[in-house]
Amino acid sequence: MRMPVFKLYFSVTLLSLSLYFFSGCTAVSTESTLMKDLEGVKMTSTELRIRLNEFGKYFAGTIEETADEIIKGTDNVEVKRNALEWKINVIPQALASLVIMDPVAAGTDFYALCLQMDHFFRLGNGKNLFEEQQQLALNANENILNEFRKVADDFRDYKDRDEIERFLAVWVIQNPIKNLKFNRKSTLDLMAQALGSEEYGLGSTVGSMAEGIHDLRRQVTIYTDFLPKHVKWQLEYELYNLMGDSTFENTFNNIDRVVYSTERITKVLEESPELLKELQKSTMAEVNKQLLITLSTLANERAIVLDAITAERVAIMQDIYQQRIETLDRIDTLAQSTINQSTLFAGDVIDKIFWRLLIVLGIVFIGGIIAIKLYRRKT
Repeated sequence: MRMPVFKLYFSVTLLSLSLYFFSGCTAVSTESTLMKDLEGVKMTSTELRIRLNEFGKYFAGTIEETADEIIKGTDNVEVKRNALEWKINVIPQALASLVIMDPVAAGTDFYALCLQMDHFFRLGNGKNLFEEQQQLALNANENILNEFRKVADDFRDYKDRDEIERFLAVWVIQNPIKNLKFNRKSTLDLMAQALGSEEYGLGSTVGSMAEGIHDLRRQVTIYTDFLPKHVKWQLEYELYNLMGDSTFENTFNNIDRVVYSTERITKVLEESPELLKELQKSTMAEVNKQLLITLSTLANERAIVLDAITAERVAIMQDIYQQRIETLDRIDTLAQSTINQSTLFAGDVIDKIFWRLLIVLGIVFIGGIIAIKLYRRKT
């Protein structure tokens, strides 16, 4: 009799676990770890993450446009180099803030970076890096901060975040950016304890997996769009360091000088056909040589950019694959642990039911005997 009861109880247990599991998958929490401790929140975790990713693209575009405007507006090679180094180093720092797991932590660190950058160019070591075009950088910083505060207002009213605003103002002064390398202290260590205490169950892990994969795709897309530009800027920066100007500009300037010299010689030697012919040949040979140098340079730089993009994409795809493998391993471990615990619990319950049933049968049997004896005495 014990085996049919065991099968029935085990089936009921599996059905209950299945309902719990799939309900956990569909009911993904709308709050992150840090959101649960905040008051006045007006966004879900997913909405905040999307807004931050969009702001990251605005941040990168604003920095790029401002740096290019500074480069075009000056003949000072040092200022051009500084503008290149600015956009080369600060945009990866912003992308690093975006990939923080908790969107509240990501937004806080992103905002701290914006404040640090503004302090660096307004009052810190970077206040004279762009000379007469310094105001362009200050205007860009102001626009970035204004746009970020719009996102912050949609997330929480100012009165609800006044305390963190004042704290970050002091923190930025205590942790300034010192140079254009933009090596900075992150705010993540201030929130590490809260983020590290997050507990994940089997249902919540699987339920948030799809959301995490979509978020990872958005981040990879942003990074892939930025990567070719970053490689190109690095090449330009190294050329400025080696030659003081771009190889392309030097090459085309050489061609212009050759053409100008040819025109002047033509006017002087109009009556010397033979000599003119020789000069024309030598001039065309020089022009062809310069064009070959230019084409070779373009081909080499294109190959370098393509190799760098390919290597980065391979690394990204390997990282995504590894994260999926780790997630699936974690799910298997949690599922096995849950099934083992359920099996042990089911065995204990069945044993208790069996002994209680045995006691009841004993009581019924003894009661029957007593009833029979009483009946016989009466008869």
